[in-house]
Amino acid sequence: MDSPDILPSNSQIVAEITPTPPSNITQVISPNEDFKELQEEVMSNFHKPILPNVNVPEKIIICLDVCYDNNNALYRLGDGTTFTPVNMMKRVLDFFLYSKNAINKNTEFALLILKGNEPCWVQNMTSNLRDIINAVDYLNAEECTSENFDFKKIFQMVKQKVEIPEYKEGECILPPPCVVRMIVLYSRSNCIPLISQDDPCLIFLKKQMYFYIDILLAHEDDCSTYKCEGIYDALQYLDNGYSYVYEVSRNATKIHDCIAKLLAHPLQRPLQKHTDYSFGS
Repeated sequence: MDSPDILPSNSQIVAEITPTPPSNITQVISPNEDFKELQEEVMSNFHKPILPNVNVPEKIIICLDVCYDNNNALYRLGDGTTFTPVNMMKRVLDFFLYSKNAINKNTEFALLILKGNEPCWVQNMTSNLRDIINAVDYLNAEECTSENFDFKKIFQMVKQKVEIPEYKEGECILPPPCVVRMIVLYSRSNCIPLISQDDPCLIFLKKQMYFYIDILLAHEDDCSTYKCEGIYDALQYLDNGYSYVYEVSRNATKIHDCIAKLLAHPLQRPLQKHTDYSFGS
């Protein structure tokens, strides 16, 4: 988008972009607030890198937490079927894997699991759906006994094991061979992630234009007796501005909705704050 030479006046912008509300809805619009919001959105677009809007193959690192705090806090489907926290994570992950494979057969998956206070790389990148599904299905749940989980080794593993395409500003209109995305499925409510902003591997990963980190936090219902808020706040440090971050309690419908929203391709989706999942008007 070309940079405008002269921004129009406050009143002109409000007049041009403010739609007439339906007669049955009362709206109070502050011109100053409306102008400020538009100005912030325009400036954020100027700061975005220009990336090709192309559905190139994805290399997806599934970072799956197999620990639980309370194995009796179940997810319940509409037909009465119940799932333990880790089994529900595995269920929605199966849905995600089958769906991404149906969208693009060239999608590759790797599996990294969080056990106790150590990460473990289980499956290298593969486009063979059966390999990754089997790797997920054979995982065993473990009770959480740690108060913290240090993500430092996760960043080291990702940097060592996955090659991320380099962003070249002069060739920014050319699509990369692939994009790399790590999806963190975190299911603990009493174990706070340790994510140092000074970690050199994390700094490196956040600077990569073709690397993304998305987060799905599934926590216990009673946050007053757990550390859900602290965990959510800590996971925000993974976001470089382009992540999709979701949190859900023991709600089977909502966790399926969240994993479905993560199907969107990183190069073809808007910023999360600009998403709209409604159907028409």
